[in-house]
Amino acid sequence: MGSSQVYSRDGITVRMGLVGAVRYLKASWPVRYGLYHEIRTPSYLFQFSPEGVIRFIQGRPGTWHNHADWFKRTAGGDWVYYSSGGYNGAFSAIGEHYIPVFPYPSNGVIGEKAYPEETLEDALQALDALTDRAGEEADKAPPEVAAFWGRVARKNSRDVLDGLAARFHGLTHGPLTVLPPDCRHVDYDILPLRLARGCLYHCRFCGVKSRDTFAVEGREQVVAGAQSLAVFFKGDLADMGGVFLGEHDALAAGAGEVIRAAEACIPLFEGKRRMADAPGLFLFGSPDALVGVSDAQWQALDRLPFHVQINTGVESLDEPTLGYLGRPTPLPLVTEAVARADEVNRRCSGVSVSLNMVTGSGLPESHHESLARFVASRDALDAPLYLSPLKGHADRRTTLNELIALKRMGRGSVFLYLLQRL
Repeated sequence: MGSSQVYSRDGITVRMGLVGAVRYLKASWPVRYGLYHEIRTPSYLFQFSPEGVIRFIQGRPGTWHNHADWFKRTAGGDWVYYSSGGYNGAFSAIGEHYIPVFPYPSNGVIGEKAYPEETLEDALQALDALTDRAGEEADKAPPEVAAFWGRVARKNSRDVLDGLAARFHGLTHGPLTVLPPDCRHVDYDILPLRLARGCLYHCRFCGVKSRDTFAVEGREQVVAGAQSLAVFFKGDLADMGGVFLGEHDALAAGAGEVIRAAEACIPLFEGKRRMADAPGLFLFGSPDALVGVSDAQWQALDRLPFHVQINTGVESLDEPTLGYLGRPTPLPLVTEAVARADEVNRRCSGVSVSLNMVTGSGLPESHHESLARFVASRDALDAPLYLSPLKGHADRRTTLNELIALKRMGRGSVFLYLLQRL
């Protein structure tokens, strides 16, 4: 990690032009990516995007209970707490060393350790104080550092940050209620572009997808949306992990529309990207949509300059459970979708498909039996499986015990699904 400029005065150190990792890592220590700037005070470490907007706040030793933890601000304005605590099997359960603790009900079954209530407010008050002091520091700093202090002052008051989140949600047609679980591979740093709205199925059990009738966005709207988001993110786009094509079943818009939307995003990354890996193209795809993609279309998706990552909710391989869930997908369709996912993962180097199934102590026993048989038959090349604890049916101990048992019986990847919004 290098620094283009370091400036210190009265116990505050500014480091500008820091360059973090250029590949996403599974690390047990805090990793920052791409270009960023930071300000160290005696109590806190503040890290800012290239545009000067706060992204991370971390307490220094003695400031809060665990200085290895940190807060991250999302584009949607949420402060997510990255906890190094939790239970010992965090990496085994979610595939990450840190457990994200969200400021909204989402993943309580994981049993993540909530941070003390005053921790976030204390950190935000420290940011307020830093913002208030920024003008005074700008008057005494060299020109480049003074310009940075000016951006800190203009862009990081609570009102301005709230306004940025509102502007972002204006571009995304409101908050995104759920992101594909594979977005964890890029720490959810994605450009969210709506290709289709609504959902095909409207399953009885689902509480995160909209009730809108499924409809595909016009091509001109998609292109305009990509350009508007690029203007919003500006220099931060160079460090993004990729694009999320929303909302809940972009693949049902048709593989051709997915390809055209991806092509509209290519200029946003060409010649500007600091990350070494190809950007991700994340999307949901229903079983109907997945089996409807032709071989020629899979080949075309595979040729895109993105790593295309499709997440498909099959929910269960048990007919009674599908009926219990109000899932309008017959078992033969679900079985075909699973086979197609495995085939794609074997044949394509630039496309991968992951699967979701529900879990919960209140589900039919036949679901758990079919789930165990399924996992036992998997190998490392098969589609990764995410388990979604069913709201009102999952308790922490039962869910974790089932997860541990499933991971022991198969060679494939099995993780819990973290429901993160944006």
